[in-house]
Amino acid sequence: MVESKTKCIILPGNGCSKGTIRQSNWYGWAEDAIREAGLFDEVILRDMPDPIKARENIWLPFIKDELHADENTVVIGHSSGAEAAMRLLESQPLLGIVLVSACWTDLGDAGERAAGYYARPWDWDAMKKNVGAFGIN
Repeated sequence: MVESKTKCIILPGNGCSKGTIRQSNWYGWAEDAIREAGLFDEVILRDMPDPIKARENIWLPFIKDELHADENTVVIGHSSGAEAAMRLLESQPLLGIVLVSACWTDLGDAGERAAGYYARPWDWDAMKKNVGAFGIN
């Protein structure tokens, strides 16, 4: 039997240009602190594709296919990263999510609306079903 490895993925908000994720906001500090705490086998903080617009149709495939988010993953999402984490959780199991500055509407902002996260109702029931041990019930 192969032992499952736990992973933590930190998803930033939009606006972090390529190569600046570690220096933006609190992301680098969080990666270091989580790694030092030894809570996970792997901690991932990566530059995101489409960092300014943070479009759902680009971010979610990247999170699934490149970062390999799965049922052994806790996702920490900030701002646009929080919305991406919620949409991800609608379609697949995760160990848990931590949301920082999340919102569930586009707040009347055309740029937020263009990202695609708010184009349909949120599936709160699917999120509850798909969240693991570190989720809300």
